[in-house]
Amino acid sequence: MPKESTIADRVTVVALRAYTTKTTAEIAKIVDLSIATVNRIYARAIDRGFDPIHTKITDEYVKDSPRSGRPTKQDPETVNTILSKVRLDRYGREKTCADLAGELSKEGTEISSSTVHTILRNAGLRKTKPTRKPGLTKKMRAERLAWCLAHEHWTLEDWKNVIFSDETSVILLHRRGGYRVWRSKDEAFLRSCIRERWKGASEFMFWGCFSYDKKGPCHCWCPETALEKRQSEQEIEALNQELEPILREQWELETGVRRMNLRRQPAGKKPVWKFNKQNGKLSRGSKGGIDWYRYQKMILIPKLLPFAKECAIERPKTIVQEDRAPAHSHYIQQRVFDAAEVERLLWCPNSPDLNAIEPAWPWMKRRTTKKGAPKSRQEAITAWNQAWRDLPQEKIQAWIERIPTHIKKIIELEGGNEYKEGR
Repeated sequence: MPKESTIADRVTVVALRAYTTKTTAEIAKIVDLSIATVNRIYARAIDRGFDPIHTKITDEYVKDSPRSGRPTKQDPETVNTILSKVRLDRYGREKTCADLAGELSKEGTEISSSTVHTILRNAGLRKTKPTRKPGLTKKMRAERLAWCLAHEHWTLEDWKNVIFSDETSVILLHRRGGYRVWRSKDEAFLRSCIRERWKGASEFMFWGCFSYDKKGPCHCWCPETALEKRQSEQEIEALNQELEPILREQWELETGVRRMNLRRQPAGKKPVWKFNKQNGKLSRGSKGGIDWYRYQKMILIPKLLPFAKECAIERPKTIVQEDRAPAHSHYIQQRVFDAAEVERLLWCPNSPDLNAIEPAWPWMKRRTTKKGAPKSRQEAITAWNQAWRDLPQEKIQAWIERIPTHIKKIIELEGGNEYKEGR
């Protein structure tokens, strides 16, 4: 966009043309204007009566001519008001040009929505989709910061020992997004431009795991049958019979230590052992879905632990990463890991940026919908299994290599996630 000349520029042009031997091109370069503009400024001064010999240069020879039509509404004060309204918070970012024009009209500044649009475009703002990030509470931020500080000095070789695992929801024929926010190119990760992403319903869940050197197994979750539910009840009953004496002995030891008092007799009633959920009795929730039992039966024992042992042959310090979903963090799962002699590391809550497998899900969703979204569950399962096989190990390695960079950014943001992920 060409530069607009100021009064000082025009005075300089007239003075240099009238009292020096500089060429028009030299003058244009000095004042940073075009040659045509320099010629027009000097010609206008001559037409208005300027005489290099007998008159002095005054504003009347170089000022702008009166403009025809309605005065411009794009004065600095109005521009600043509009930009401050847009950048105030997340709601300002979502306002339409008509909304902003209406607010200004109520405040005494009559302006059209098209003029508001022009002002925003000239300021470098575009209506785009908001940046999606998981919501973080103060507690989550503190946990993320503490976790990152604990792993700040891990090298890439340390991360190569980690098996990353996670699930993602696959929603058939689901439209994501749909609205946009005003922002400039460098405002993508401002708080007001980010929309939190929370977990929701899905058609089915897809689980996978991988390490730096190897891609692990995957699994598409299907609804549990009535026969499987009856079998689970029998197996859980048998497990409870094995666990009760162990947990009772542990409870008696802990209760005895708690009630020990050398100065006086313990107060209150004597505790009585009850084998219930609070004391470790295993049970399944009534809601169904993926609980600790299904995760253990379908993923942990047949797929994840064997893959971990396979990786441990080449990397003896192999660690299994899991998030803190109830199915993963249930106390019985740690007993399974201990029995298999496999170490695991529970991850921070709501921290997909610290899990190297998370970038695989957008990649696979693009891959499975490249020729149109699958229209049935079986078609989607087939497409996802194929996409997992097609996932290049080089991409997996690149996703793991960026974890140290993410940790540094999270420490800088004191546990926040307002940054662009990647290397």
